[in-house]
Amino acid sequence: MKIFSRLFSKSPVDLLAKGDGFFDSERFFDARTCYEEGLQRSFDDEPHGNQKKVFMERIDRANLKLAELNLSEAEFAFGRGDSEKAIDHLELVKTLTDDPAIRELADKLLKEQIDSGGNSAEPAASSSCASCSHIQVDDYAANQYADESLHPLEYFELLIGQLPEDQYHRYSGLGEDFAYAYVAACQDRHTEALSLLDEWSGDSNRDIYYCERGKVLHRLGNALEAEQHLREAVRLNEFNSLARLNLALLLIESGRLEEVMHLLDSMIAENMMTEQAMLMRGEILESTGNMNEAIDQYSRLLTTQYAASAAEKLHSVLIKTGRQSDAALVFKQFLGKCGH
Repeated sequence: MKIFSRLFSKSPVDLLAKGDGFFDSERFFDARTCYEEGLQRSFDDEPHGNQKKVFMERIDRANLKLAELNLSEAEFAFGRGDSEKAIDHLELVKTLTDDPAIRELADKLLKEQIDSGGNSAEPAASSSCASCSHIQVDDYAANQYADESLHPLEYFELLIGQLPEDQYHRYSGLGEDFAYAYVAACQDRHTEALSLLDEWSGDSNRDIYYCERGKVLHRLGNALEAEQHLREAVRLNEFNSLARLNLALLLIESGRLEEVMHLLDSMIAENMMTEQAMLMRGEILESTGNMNEAIDQYSRLLTTQYAASAAEKLHSVLIKTGRQSDAALVFKQFLGKCGH
């Protein structure tokens, strides 16, 4: 079953005319969609015997234009130093056309990139299910707002501004002692962070104490004690979404995928950081070879704030499973102008 519904029309003749109109307006993907629908609705018998051939020729022509566009996008991406995005475009070129000149040029660009050693930024290290969702919320904020000129309390406000709303309200009222501990943790001053957390009087917020201390221990590589802390945070407050998310990350890194799937399912069922949990769930399904389920999971996120991340992953899975047409549609609708 296709992810996206195709354009409808009553007859192949209508679809051909509509597709030609799109093509003349340089809306090549919309044109190809019409042509493919027309091909499905066309006849093999006379007097309609040439319909299929016409549609196939039109599809090839539209694919060639799409390949040329992706080639241009690849050149532009290489020019701005984004070799990863450029390579994605070049791989799509090869799925779109058999034209020898276009494919030769795509191969040439790839070879030039390899010979030059590449110039894209080195990807961040992560777990075996690598993704943007595996960056802890405050880690992302620390990278984004790192500025030594900021007062620690101002820095703290920027950091917690990235938290889910319910957690933001809790963290914003925990006082200066906690704020200094939180900033130290986000700046990888681990020993200082642990000391400050132990000095902080968080008697009425022990779930946050255990959650934040568990995160620091996790970064220090003490997985066993980190897990104990995070589970204690969840025991004290089952609605602490950050504790659950960080426990899920720890379980993923330790390869306990059955446990983490159960945890993510419960988060989704309870509407707790639902979109992040769904993205992580999709990654696990993909990493374990459940491609159809992964496609379904990523597709559910295309109308959310995680659409860009989900679309990148969905596009990759569709290419891997031979669904180039759907992959191209995802690329056009969600990734064509993405600067991620």
